[in-house]
Amino acid sequence: MGLGDVGAAGGGPGATGNKRHVPRTVARALPRLLKLLAPYRARVIGVSLLIALASLVNQLAPQFARYALDVAIPAGDLRLFGWFALALLVYYLLREALDYAGMLVSFAFTQRVVDDVRRSTYAHLLRLPLARFTGERSGSLVSRVVGDVNALEAMIQAGASRIVGQLFSILVVLVLMFVMHWPLALVALAVVAAMSAVTLAFQEPLRRLARAIRAKVGDMTAVATEAIGNVATVKGFTAEPLEAERFGSESRAYRNLNLERRRHLGLMQGGIGLAGGLGAGALLVLGGIAVSGAAGDAFARLPGPELTTGVLVAFLLYLSQLMGPVVFVLNFNNQLQAGAAALERLDELITLAPEESGESALPSSSELTLQGVRFRYPGDERYALDGLDLRVPAGRTVALVGSSGGGKSTVTRLLQRLYDPQEGVIRLGGTELRELRLDELRRAIALVPQEATVFSGSVLDNVRYGSPDADEASAGRALERAGASRFVQDLPEGVHTEVGERGVKLSGGQRQRLAIARALLRGARVLVLDEATSHLDAEAEAVVQDALAGQLAEGQVTTLVIAHRLATVRDADAIAVLEHGRVVEQGDHASLLAKGGRYARLHELQHRGLGGASDGPAGRLKQAGARSDG
Repeated sequence: MGLGDVGAAGGGPGATGNKRHVPRTVARALPRLLKLLAPYRARVIGVSLLIALASLVNQLAPQFARYALDVAIPAGDLRLFGWFALALLVYYLLREALDYAGMLVSFAFTQRVVDDVRRSTYAHLLRLPLARFTGERSGSLVSRVVGDVNALEAMIQAGASRIVGQLFSILVVLVLMFVMHWPLALVALAVVAAMSAVTLAFQEPLRRLARAIRAKVGDMTAVATEAIGNVATVKGFTAEPLEAERFGSESRAYRNLNLERRRHLGLMQGGIGLAGGLGAGALLVLGGIAVSGAAGDAFARLPGPELTTGVLVAFLLYLSQLMGPVVFVLNFNNQLQAGAAALERLDELITLAPEESGESALPSSSELTLQGVRFRYPGDERYALDGLDLRVPAGRTVALVGSSGGGKSTVTRLLQRLYDPQEGVIRLGGTELRELRLDELRRAIALVPQEATVFSGSVLDNVRYGSPDADEASAGRALERAGASRFVQDLPEGVHTEVGERGVKLSGGQRQRLAIARALLRGARVLVLDEATSHLDAEAEAVVQDALAGQLAEGQVTTLVIAHRLATVRDADAIAVLEHGRVVEQGDHASLLAKGGRYARLHELQHRGLGGASDGPAGRLKQAGARSDG
């Protein structure tokens, strides 16, 4: 179930705040709540009826006081008091049972809706284009899925069930008050009107502050997530005080917003309390004068029924019971606006279109072709790829080499359709990628990146990531082909060893070998190695390359290898040199060396760096050390 299925309104403003769409009154915020609850209308009705019944039973309590003062006490009948005590016992047992049932059912319903919204929002978030994730900090996105969804809880709890019960309580109490003594009931109505005026006066600042607080929670989460996610870098640069100050600044702003909101709430609640207290005092004074006869015949000439002590006491009790529901209904607008502020942020997220998928099935061929591809990242003026033409025949291995920034890694993102080119076409087996079903395309392409991603869990969990149905034996074979079986066997619990969050218990080379094993287990038809052996030592790199060569011969996998170290790609079927987003040279290793162009120059530079101690980085360090010793 998506949030759209539970009626999220579209087009809400984001954290920057589009004022034209911000709901300023219940009349504009309430439709959001009604749409959200539309699929649950049967449950809403059931919960509301249960709470309304509990509210009705609650309104009977003052009638016991009235009966005792006007009937039982004047009668002085012991048997009457016995029946009266039994009725009280049954009444309070029934009242508490209904209150408990209403509370439990209402809470369970609220949690169901919040859980549905949270899961559907997160599922939709994962289906958004990659550009959406690069445009907002991850902590802020997490805050939307967790914090903003949780902020809906009070609004749903109030709007889905309690508001009906509270409105029903107000109606029942007012009817009873008018039946008992309608002149005093008019005074009670005046009290309600005064309380409403106080509440409405504070709605706009409370709405504005509620939205600002929700946005600030996202900012705090983003700052903390960024620092914790890069804690090694933070420690390496002794930037703990800097990060603590960044978070502290956001926290202080959050504190100030909350204090400001509490100030407004306090003034509003004080005004409501003052109006209610003055109203209760007026009823007590006027009713007391009427019952005592202190004003002589003045009150006797006023319209309305006779006012007895029991009626006055019941009337005061009803006024007390009226205060709670009235305050709840008046505060419901605050809950509605606070929830609507969170819902706006969710709306902005959930109404974004997910990644577009084609309808065509995968073709039988795994040949890759890129023709006239031009692409630039959102917000960039320079093209990362500028007229790229490339062909990778099915079952063959093509290497991409060149200087950093030439566009090599951009090619891998386009192959997986993390982005689409602005111009040109990319085809798999003759079919344009946009026409293929997105999930099938990505299952067909396995990427092993330079910085391998490892998730918390066991070695086995990471190898089977993306292939959850694979058995342990298949995972073991993939580890062996990736040259990872030896170090896995040395781990305390083998493939069941926990690797820690982001694989912190493994070295960089070990993480890359797990990523290679994951790709091999997936059985992809296109294998993309983006500097996948950069963290491996020479022996491990040879094992991996031998294993990959065997895999390619077995499975007829089309392979694209991106590398800076030319020694790792010299046996590729073809090598393409990328500069400034286009292929400037292409051929095999020998022909490119013979040509004496850009590839030959790169090879010469790397050969000197690796083979000549005096020319390479290590040699220069040795010479510097020798000079300092002399």
